[in-house]
Amino acid sequence: MCFISNRTSENITGINEDELLGYLEKHGNYNDRNSIAYTVSKLKEAGFITGDIRWANNSPAWIMAGNLTYDGHKFLDNIRNDKVWKDTKKILSKFSSVSLSFVSSVASNVISQLIQKQLGKRQYGKQIV
Repeated sequence: MCFISNRTSENITGINEDELLGYLEKHGNYNDRNSIAYTVSKLKEAGFITGDIRWANNSPAWIMAGNLTYDGHKFLDNIRNDKVWKDTKKILSKFSSVSLSFVSSVASNVISQLIQKQLGKRQYGKQIV
């Protein structure tokens, strides 16, 4: 599940915990704070967000998703187009499990293929046969 919305936070440091939990309550199915903390920490490790988790008594006391990083923006830009996302999901459906970096790589390849198709494989103004 992706919990990143097009709506921007009023907070310059990114979406705060109340906004995140409110969004998830309305649109998601994350009821477990540990699952939310795990997802935020993995997205941060992958370099997609600037989030932070503060732990107390072995549970997340404070969760901040933060902002998208440059890589996070690149990923979203790659899958923003409905056709790119549809084609990417079709390819990924052949695998039982994939990493987010693999999803990003497949989406980039789908875009490259669409560009080649759009260009008609033309080189120097001549059709390549």
